[in-house]
Amino acid sequence: MAKIHSISISNFRGINKFEQTFGQKNFICLIGRGDSGKTTILEAINLVLSSNWNVTFTDNDFHNQNIQEPIEIIATLYDLPEAIIKETKFGLYLRGIDTATGLINDEIQQNDVAAITIKLSVDDSLEPLWYVINSRLQSDIEIKSSDRNKFNAFLVSDYIDKHFSWSKGSPLYSLLKTDDSAINATALILETIREAKNKIDSSAFPDLQGIVENIKTNAQKFGVDLSKVNTTIDFKDIIIKEGKINLHDKNTPVRLKGKGSKRLLSIAIQLELFSLNHGGILLIDEIEQGLESDRVQNLARILKSNDNAQIFITTHSRDVIVELNAEDLFKVSKNSDKLYSFAGSEQGTLRSSPEAFFAKKIILCEGATEVGIVRGINNFNYSAGDFRFSHNGVRYLDCNGDSKIQRFIEVFKDKEYEILVFCDSDNDGNPAIQTLKKIIKDNNIDSVQCESGKAIEHQIFSDLNFDSVKKIFDLDLLEDKTSLADTIKARFTGTWLDDYLLNDNPQIRTAIGIASNKKGWFKRIDLGTLVGEICMTSLVEFEGKYLHTMLTDLNNWAAK
Repeated sequence: MAKIHSISISNFRGINKFEQTFGQKNFICLIGRGDSGKTTILEAINLVLSSNWNVTFTDNDFHNQNIQEPIEIIATLYDLPEAIIKETKFGLYLRGIDTATGLINDEIQQNDVAAITIKLSVDDSLEPLWYVINSRLQSDIEIKSSDRNKFNAFLVSDYIDKHFSWSKGSPLYSLLKTDDSAINATALILETIREAKNKIDSSAFPDLQGIVENIKTNAQKFGVDLSKVNTTIDFKDIIIKEGKINLHDKNTPVRLKGKGSKRLLSIAIQLELFSLNHGGILLIDEIEQGLESDRVQNLARILKSNDNAQIFITTHSRDVIVELNAEDLFKVSKNSDKLYSFAGSEQGTLRSSPEAFFAKKIILCEGATEVGIVRGINNFNYSAGDFRFSHNGVRYLDCNGDSKIQRFIEVFKDKEYEILVFCDSDNDGNPAIQTLKKIIKDNNIDSVQCESGKAIEHQIFSDLNFDSVKKIFDLDLLEDKTSLADTIKARFTGTWLDDYLLNDNPQIRTAIGIASNKKGWFKRIDLGTLVGEICMTSLVEFEGKYLHTMLTDLNNWAAK
């Protein structure tokens, strides 16, 4: 059954211009920030292939309400139904897809895959028109809803209650029509209703019969014969149409079940229809809606392995994307004219840091200490009513060492993610680190780096005002105070004083910085967070220091 090779969208809702080739892919997962256009892409696909003849549009459907330019949605499809490619239908309008290049030829070339291109156009009259187009022909040809229905495209949305009735146009009705042994759907339902009416008539509502008998007696006094009267339901009060017959779970209509269960059942019905009709195109917006983690993961896994349909989904769920392959993901960015794809080599990053794929801005932190400090900055901002991190979609990742930062850069740098690297500079002589910093520079990636030769611990204890240094020592640094002093003393040069925290001098600061780095005092996110909060609380106290510039630059970047 038909599958989408490519689509272009112009002047439709939040999209000005957009074009994407999916090639031979059967499963496509769209990810991206809210209002990036994911839902609009699914709705555009649903509209261009809609089997409805009465689709309505308003001025709001035009991008920025620009009704001077038409809405155009163009989809090229392959694996076409036989009924579509007959010469009496659209056979003369067939085009060819070169599978090696992905290019579309107006004349089918040798080894091309046969395809058809459909255009939906809406001008300021708000009347939608669907055509099959081919530029080698002088005129386009209209394609009616009955023919568009043969592409079997289906959108799972929030408005799916009708999917559980046997009304015309519903998936259940379509399943009924595929059963050769079934009679006409309307006739079948009418017969069932009449049988139900006969059963009701035979019971005659016995609890009401006493009142009826009294009425009979009174009526006879007036010469009215009601000897055969009983109580039942008038046919006019039984709306005899198939839309009144619905799926029930025991005695409860399925339409009253939870959103997640209804969506799963809707998908199950559609997949059954696809299996009977040799495929179709299934569109699921926000696949995780109403579903627990285990159920949405199971759903994603089943859909990914389905062979009867081309499936498009959107998601904001980490549980979904960890079940998929990196090649299944396509990032949607607001105002972008294309999607961004991921490679199989990026699978490890997808597994280890799925949340980052939904971010707008990513801080690549060398380790847990840096992650904690960034969290501390965010906590400080939040307590002050400053929500820049959440407003701007900032996510911070623990790269588990500077040697792995390069891998994260390669995954995210060309996909409209904004990246900042937050790292030490104590190992700059290492060739791998030199390569990393060259990549940062050559790709114009923002970075916050310590002074040359210093790790973050050295930088903090070198620049932080001494009262704040003392506050750090009040934290649980994983050692008792005597052991802590001995650790610092071992790195100290000069005359040691037991009351070292009362004597602010470069030597003691250096010793503390070395000891904290070697012993990993706060190489934990929770302790790093507390250190970050202490630094931000006293930021004005060490203005002019390198650490002040680092933290300010990082915080300003998050606000952009």
